[in-house]
Amino acid sequence: MERSNEPLVAAFADTLRRRREKAGLTQEDLAERSDTSARFISFLETRRRQPSLSALAALSEGLGISMADLVSDVEGNYRPLRDSLPENRCSEPDTEGREGLQQRR
Repeated sequence: MERSNEPLVAAFADTLRRRREKAGLTQEDLAERSDTSARFISFLETRRRQPSLSALAALSEGLGISMADLVSDVEGNYRPLRDSLPENRCSEPDTEGREGLQQRR
């Protein structure tokens, strides 16, 4: 499994920034509320760092939302990015359907 997933990192960065701005918080405000540093928040929002589970918990608490809501938002932003990658596009439509799959088995 590849450790670097640029679309996922981008989805998280964009989600964090949008959620922070929606809450009316500066990076410094969120850092104080989540017991992190403004530099760490900046690194997350500019895709230079990825959060740990502990950081996700702290950030979601600082934003006043659940971890589930934060991760759900990230996933919602990730799917369109992931699906737009060339390696995830099919060059030919699947015309065989389920029957073709069963016949090949």
